[in-house]
Amino acid sequence: IDSVMREWKTFNIISALLLSAILTILQIDSAATDALTRYTALASLVCALTSLLYGCIYIVRFGTMK
Repeated sequence: IDSVMREWKTFNIISALLLSAILTILQIDSAATDALTRYTALASLVCALTSLLYGCIYIVRFGTMK
């Protein structure tokens, strides 16, 4: 279970970095006005938030099984 916990923590770090990068992309004017870029970034934002949420839930839930 320790290797899975480390993997989920790594995925959470990656998701957090992706969230900041996606938010930075959405702050660029030319990227925010382009519909394809905006909707792709918003879909990626939802996926990264979901990944972070599930990772936190799994870490809390299975952290007690050590």
